[in-house]
Amino acid sequence: MAQRKVWLDYIKLIAMFLVVVYHTPPRCECDGYVHELALFNMGAPVFFFAAGYLFNITRQGGFLAFLLHRARQLLIPYASFSVIFYALWLVVGRKMAGGQEMDIDSWTPVWQFLQGAPDVVLGTFWFLVALFTMQLIYYPIRKYLPGYWPLGVAVLLNLSLFVIPDTPVMHLWNLDKALLYMPIYAIGNCCRPQVDKLVSMVQTGKCGLDVRVFHRCVAAAVLGLGFLILAPVHWNREPAYVLAPLAIILVLPLYTMICRGLEAVHSPAMDRIARTVAINGISYLALQNYLIGIIKMVIGKLAGPAAFDDNIILKIVIALVVMAILYPLALIIERYLPFLLGKPYKKQ
Repeated sequence: MAQRKVWLDYIKLIAMFLVVVYHTPPRCECDGYVHELALFNMGAPVFFFAAGYLFNITRQGGFLAFLLHRARQLLIPYASFSVIFYALWLVVGRKMAGGQEMDIDSWTPVWQFLQGAPDVVLGTFWFLVALFTMQLIYYPIRKYLPGYWPLGVAVLLNLSLFVIPDTPVMHLWNLDKALLYMPIYAIGNCCRPQVDKLVSMVQTGKCGLDVRVFHRCVAAAVLGLGFLILAPVHWNREPAYVLAPLAIILVLPLYTMICRGLEAVHSPAMDRIARTVAINGISYLALQNYLIGIIKMVIGKLAGPAAFDDNIILKIVIALVVMAILYPLALIIERYLPFLLGKPYKKQ
């Protein structure tokens, strides 16, 4: 069995924290929208990079076997958690939310589920659907095109969003997001040797890091983050949205080096936390919004809605609390309810 790559666990841990931060109030609008977009683009899409890095077509037993494998890992959790939270939404969720939520037809979440475009219930699971669609598209590209050609095709598919009409078909099973983020997935897959080489430069207790490489990674990250922050202000929304994944690619080398540095610190406790979050990312995605909603209601009752106004510190604190509370819940699901994740029970 191959040795586990702890730095990859840290990549997922930080990405999950950014996802939780994004969904935690206050949700900034207008002037504050810039910072929200940057957080969003450095959160969930990083998981596509990790998934691409882990994809190895030589280990697949053909397209059908790959399809069944990914369906078990992605669609079973998508279905199981959707059923649970749809029932909760019908019984208490929509009443707790009130307002416009009460005007939503009871069958709307079911229709969204079948379309692979969840919104009312488990909106965060757009990621699972988009990843599934993306991998089905990417598999034949990787199978029949060698070298870096799949990356070139992925970029072209991303840029095709400028010319493809925004029809309802593009939103079925999150096809639009699958095409949008495919370059990030492809670079994780096509550039795996380069990623491994970059990771190997960060040596524990040694001056193994090439300063010039580090400076280039920092410069690339500054350019990428600069685009994510400034483009929505100075450009139209569409080009900023479509080109954002390409800007994220510029940030990934430095992001990866930082995560390798965290592994080099070698704290067994932190390594264990990172591993748990990485393994149970689906549980975190499923539970985080509802836990955030409960915490928001409690704070709103105690301190009033004004407590969230431009309070970025509170936003981060709530996100940390959510991450901590979800940790044991994720372990419980993994241990006692693995069928929700499409996994078998572990032998004692």
